[in-house]
Amino acid sequence: MKDHHKTPRIYVDHSLQDGGSIALCKDHSHYLVNVMRKREDDHLRVFNGKDGEFLAKIIEASKKNCVIKMVQQVRAQPESGKEFHLLFAPIKKARMDWLIEKAVELGVTHFHPVLTQNTEVRTLNTERIHRQIIEAAEQCERLNIPVFNEPEDMMNVLSEWKKDIPLYVCMEHEDVQELSKVLDKEKSAAFLIGPEGGFTEEEKIKLKRYQCVSLGPNILRAETAAIKCLSLI
Repeated sequence: MKDHHKTPRIYVDHSLQDGGSIALCKDHSHYLVNVMRKREDDHLRVFNGKDGEFLAKIIEASKKNCVIKMVQQVRAQPESGKEFHLLFAPIKKARMDWLIEKAVELGVTHFHPVLTQNTEVRTLNTERIHRQIIEAAEQCERLNIPVFNEPEDMMNVLSEWKKDIPLYVCMEHEDVQELSKVLDKEKSAAFLIGPEGGFTEEEKIKLKRYQCVSLGPNILRAETAAIKCLSLI
């Protein structure tokens, strides 16, 4: 890994194995040949979120097509570990882009956009966000790709929540313990972040059946609150 950390790194939707060859998609071919100026016999790294990371060599290169061959595995795929779920009300595009990128870097495994009574942004381009998640994973050396779920009503998501993963509901203006004092860092965890304007009183009553926590005395923007939660783990 140390010898190859400066080589380009891309996510591919193909099975990977020693000696195997794959034809890259048009976008990846363009990136390697026209942007990175790579040619035959140059190296890159590839991963698919399942088979670890491989050092590969370009064996065919043209402006539109690029074929690579796996040389050797440089990192094995780790066993499935803890899960970190982020439940959040969608926010405006620029701030949402920042949230997605930083959450991927900090290790989130599942994104759950939830629709609350005060949620302003109610539709998302999930295809674009998925591409953004992959780009962030490529850059930060992750071997797995976080799951991004379709937006869903908050109470529907909570009613079906996995009981074995603690869910921490971040509340403002409530007499509750700080997250840092109750978070069990040895276990999987889920964090619920409210929308701009916070939860309504009706929602707060329903949410009190879960573990409500504070993020401190300051009122944080939604994306800042999400990153604070993830940074604690």
